[in-house]
Order: sequence, then structure tokens, then C-alpha cells
Amino acid sequence: MIISLFGFHQSGKTCLFEILSQRKSDSHHKAGGQRHEIPRAVCQVPDSRLDLLSSFYPERKKVQVHLEIEDFPGLTSGDVSSSQYLAQLRKADGLVHVVRAFRDPAIIHPRGRVNPVDDIRGLAEELILSDLIMVNGRLEKLEKDMRKMKDPEAQKEKDLLEKLKPILEQGRPVKDFPLSASEEKMLRGFCFLSLKPILHLVNLDERDLASLTRPEQLLPGLSLEVKVLAFCGRIEKELLELEEEERRLFMSSYGLSENTPARFFKKLYEVMDLINFYTIGKDEVRAWAIKNRTPAVKAAGQIHTDIEKGFIRAEVLPFDQLAKHGSWQSAREAGLVRLEGKDYPVQDGDVIYFRFTQ
Repeated sequence: MIISLFGFHQSGKTCLFEILSQRKSDSHHKAGGQRHEIPRAVCQVPDSRLDLLSSFYPERKKVQVHLEIEDFPGLTSGDVSSSQYLAQLRKADGLVHVVRAFRDPAIIHPRGRVNPVDDIRGLAEELILSDLIMVNGRLEKLEKDMRKMKDPEAQKEKDLLEKLKPILEQGRPVKDFPLSASEEKMLRGFCFLSLKPILHLVNLDERDLASLTRPEQLLPGLSLEVKVLAFCGRIEKELLELEEEERRLFMSSYGLSENTPARFFKKLYEVMDLINFYTIGKDEVRAWAIKNRTPAVKAAGQIHTDIEKGFIRAEVLPFDQLAKHGSWQSAREAGLVRLEGKDYPVQDGDVIYFRFTQ
């Protein structure tokens, strides 16, 4: 799963990238339009449930959910649709827009002034514009192709895009257009940016720390549907340099109960509608990230396609019950392990053993 950090130049993207990866970035974006490799890091998702589950099986390896985070090159106002990296951004499963709210006269804002609400709205408009350009380009090609040869499938695609086009022209995202399952499948290859889940991460001034848990206070007039989280890049960068005990004391002095990675991944899961389920294998205890209410058979496919193909039943035990009894076997003896079929919607925290034919 790929998560792209993007936003205007000097917003604190690379700072956030370093905070989430817990290491210094060894790559910098080059100026002058020269293309280069986008910095990436594989980040482990903090998970207290997995920590407890693993403690019951200390001889087995603990495997956390891993997400790939990429530090997309900084943007200037108006260049999303023309960015040479746009195709890469479309490949992301989720977008994180890093928004500057800190004030520093030595760092010039690309739009001339620091206004996080304007930045959030401006980037949203640019994502919609890039999708509109793609739709117009595709419609032109379909028109040419269908003059040469009639194609029922191409006609369906054209009809759908013509319904979608006015939505984008009104400045509304693709996600505002209700799609059937077949329509969603038809549009999947477009990877529309305005259809992707997006989290806006506001980089605060130290003086605004009181708004860390209520960033909407600094964003008057912003729609409640916009998903927002805040962090203070300057403070978090300092935390990277400290040992664990010093870090706790430093956080306490600022009234911080959780660091940014812990809060970030919780909020990202909410925005992307993700949950975790768990498996206890012979050699490892592992967490898996899936979309909320994924059918059991599809959850099995996350582990291996052979398990999905040979799926028989899922033995399911809620995490809270396993934690209460201390082991799978004890919970089974208490009659708490359920058998579920392939259509069972997996719940957050389910511990599952999949029965399958090989």
C-alpha cells in the first residue's frame, strides 16, 4: 500500500517523511525540473493489540503492517496537472497533503502568504482540474476511435465520462459522483486523484500547539467533510535526535501524550477506511491491513492467493476475547471461536485462522 506525501514547496513534507520513517532523508528533490527518484520509506504501523498478542507467543516473530510512504516533489501553485511526477502520484492508494501553517519570514510561501485553508482548497481544485484534463483527453480519443469503428464497451465508457465531466467542471471531485460497482470498475484504470482518500496534515507553529488536537480551530470556513490532522514539524524533528527517556520528558514538557506517527496512522486508517485483522502462525504473529468489511475470502487472499482459492471456512475470534483468555486454545475451550463463511465481513481486531484446501 502506497501513501504519497504531497503539497506546496516548503510545507514540511520531507520533515514529515523523516518523522514517519524515523530517519534522516538521504535524498533531496532537485530543482530545475530534473527528474529523479522519489524518496520512499517502508514504515511500520504502531499497533498495541499486536504487541499484546505477540507477548502471548514470545517465541514467534511479530510482524506489523507495513506501509510505503513516498515524499512527492514540492509543488508550486498551478503545476499539479503538469507535474512530471503526476503519473506516480496517481499510483498512490492514499494521499497526504502537508499544509503549511507555521510562520517564518525567511521561508517564502509559493502562493505569497501563509493561509492553510486557501492551500487546502487550492490543491483540491488542482486535483479536480488534473482529472478533468484526463477526462477531456480520453473523450477526444474515444470520439476519434468510434468514428472508425463502433464499440459497445467504448460507448459505455464514453457515456460514463460524459456524465462525470460536468461534475468536474463544477469544481466537484469524482468521489461526489455516485458510482455503481460496474462503473467503478470501468474507471479504475484512470486512478482519479479526486477519488482517492486524502488526509490534510497541518504543520503548526510552536505557538499554536494548543490547537494540536483541534486543528479545525485554525481553519475557519473549512468543510467538516475535510479530514484534518496537525503536527509541529520543528518539535518532532527535535524528538528524532533524542533517546527514549529524553523523548518522553521532552514530550511531557510540551504536553504531548502521543508522537506524530502514532496519531498519523490512526487517522490515516480512518480516512482510508482500513482495519486490521490478525493471524497466529507457526512462526509469526502478524497484523494485516484491509478495507473495512472486506469478505473473509478476500482477506484470506491478502495472505496468499492459494488460501483464497481453496477457502473453506474462517475460524474467527475477536481480539478482546483472546486478550481476556490469554491464548487461542483457552478461548476455543470456552466456546468463543466462531466458524464463518467466505462472505463474512471481517471486523476490526478479528483474529482469524483460515481453513483451506491445497
